[in-house]
Amino acid sequence: MKSVFYISLLFSVSAMIACSNPAVVTEEKIDMPEVLWAQKTQVDFPFEITDSKASYKLFYQVRYNNDYPYYNLWVNRILLDENGNMISKKLQGMDLFNAGSGEPYGAGFGNFFDYKILSDSMQHFPKNGKYILRIEQNMRIDTLHGISSVGIEIEKNIK
Repeated sequence: MKSVFYISLLFSVSAMIACSNPAVVTEEKIDMPEVLWAQKTQVDFPFEITDSKASYKLFYQVRYNNDYPYYNLWVNRILLDENGNMISKKLQGMDLFNAGSGEPYGAGFGNFFDYKILSDSMQHFPKNGKYILRIEQNMRIDTLHGISSVGIEIEKNIK
């Protein structure tokens, strides 16, 4: 009975923290099965824009561990409209480890590290409506070891 209480309390606190920033349009993470990310695995994040006149910050959220064999990660970021039509596609690289020292970036817990990386600080959307942000890993090998989740956060720029 106590465990149900603690789980409910943890869920409530997490929900309050997630709702504490009114600028956040969406924040979502998707776990990778078996801490592997295959190139064929596209990760889709649906969201809705209600103010197309505003600009937005886009962030990647990556959870990884020391089994990840590289210091960086390359991804394709594909923006789709509600009908699945591509609006834009962008290849982006991000460093997960310091290339010189090998130290991981982000906050660590045990062998895992959570890292939030800015993708774009001035993203504009053509109109109000529903969109999908698709992320694909674009490394030179098919299956990446050590990636346990991938996520996004979209935040409205407040003037």
